[in-house]
Amino acid sequence: MEIIRNACPVPAIAEKDVALVAVGDIHGRFDLLVRILPTIKKVIPPACKRVDLVLLGDIIDRGDAAIEVLDLIREGINDWNIIPLMGNHEQLLLRVLNADMANYRMQWALWRGNGGLSTLENLNIKIPPIAQTPIYEHRKALVKALGPQRIEQLNTFASHYKSGNILCVHAGIDPTISIEDNFNATKLSTHPKHWAWIRDEFLEHTGPFEDGTFIVHGHTVLPDPVLEPHRIGLDTGACLYGVLSGALFFNSEMTVFQVTTDQ
Repeated sequence: MEIIRNACPVPAIAEKDVALVAVGDIHGRFDLLVRILPTIKKVIPPACKRVDLVLLGDIIDRGDAAIEVLDLIREGINDWNIIPLMGNHEQLLLRVLNADMANYRMQWALWRGNGGLSTLENLNIKIPPIAQTPIYEHRKALVKALGPQRIEQLNTFASHYKSGNILCVHAGIDPTISIEDNFNATKLSTHPKHWAWIRDEFLEHTGPFEDGTFIVHGHTVLPDPVLEPHRIGLDTGACLYGVLSGALFFNSEMTVFQVTTDQ
């Protein structure tokens, strides 16, 4: 099923005449990503001068085709400007790849137990059991399975993307500090209010954000996109509910769209 809602005015204005398209957490659902691309084409205004496609992080894990998703993004989609953001799941994998010897097993367990197993199975290459393998050999096998192109790709995922007064980020920001200070945090920081992890402090914030910034985010799963005066959440549970959602911002209007597995 495809759902396209009527365009509505919002206090969110991207760069003039640029179609800013944000898509929620894909989580390895290649089927839903492929399904949503024609829907995006339908909602792009003919007058737009560029399409910025922002993927709001958690592109990998849980679903069964994370590798196909990564490869499609790397190859390119139409002539769109594709901006993949880093989510907490990409961060978990990069923590494994960058862990020192003392922390490698812990980081491996955290990633594998939080949806990484699906990505490992999708690689179709057997990684030796960590309990029976020296760490350097285990990491070498993981690096070989992922391949240098995908690892380089993951390292280029951005912390955020700004267009006009719209800020796209995976989980959100800590409203008690400046937006700039939020993104001073490194990509692999373990701070609980990190932009790839924050939840309650961001979601419960009722006032406007700095400089009237409108935030587009994923991370927190809800059955439908949630629009507040100062933000919209687009994670509708691609793996949990079989629904992938997005929003297009063009000048002063927003169009929300979804695809589901019920087709």
